[in-house]
Amino acid sequence: MKKEIILFLVFITNFINAQSINSDIAYYYNYSYHTDSTNINKINTEDTVLLTNPKESLFCSYTKMKNDSTILSNIQKGNMVIDYSVLPKSKVNQSVYFDKEKGNITVYDKVINATFSFPVTKLEWQLGSNKKKIGEFDCQNAYCLINGRKFEAWFTKSIPLSDGPYRFKGLPGLVIEVYDEKMLFHFLLNGLKKGNTKADLPKNHIPTTKETFVNKRKEFLKDPAGVTKVYMGDRIKIDPQVVNNNFKNYNVFLD
Repeated sequence: MKKEIILFLVFITNFINAQSINSDIAYYYNYSYHTDSTNINKINTEDTVLLTNPKESLFCSYTKMKNDSTILSNIQKGNMVIDYSVLPKSKVNQSVYFDKEKGNITVYDKVINATFSFPVTKLEWQLGSNKKKIGEFDCQNAYCLINGRKFEAWFTKSIPLSDGPYRFKGLPGLVIEVYDEKMLFHFLLNGLKKGNTKADLPKNHIPTTKETFVNKRKEFLKDPAGVTKVYMGDRIKIDPQVVNNNFKNYNVFLD
């Protein structure tokens, strides 16, 4: 019991001291994606958010951002008993931090309960000549490759931000929509909100390389139940068959 209290106090300290990103406008994207290439009818969706200012930006799950805000509000009110089971579940583990002053992009992603961080290179864009209107925005298309997969993005110069969801940054305007050729991944701006909004970078993360992270994920997918047991220990009882079945067809990744 004493050990659990110490761990909880460490969690609270790290949570309160986490690096925050503030933005005067929050850009909300609907993100639809697949995890199983053998079942294209199964589509996952989640709301995501981009917070951006002149120095930096953060893209993350909107659900996670709301959960963090709820937890911090409870802690500040002195409520140390938090029922995590009632919080909505986020399936999007990736967060992307963009240091605009240094030009560095860092991806945060998870394997089980461990968060890893790794640098990624800027995308190389090829501007297209097609134009269309998406909602109220006049947009132009552009193309890039991520891990051999071709993506088409539509950006607008009416919002002069060289930013966008996930790693889709570096165009002469905000990315409004982006998707790959097979529509396995699709981001679409579905709203923006003015007013100060804040989100935190993951505090407890393991700096590594993208290659090492991908290898960690491969190790997990070879034996989900076994690796989960190693990471979680005896804290959580799992059904190995259920865990393995849940992840047996995970074979499509945005990175």
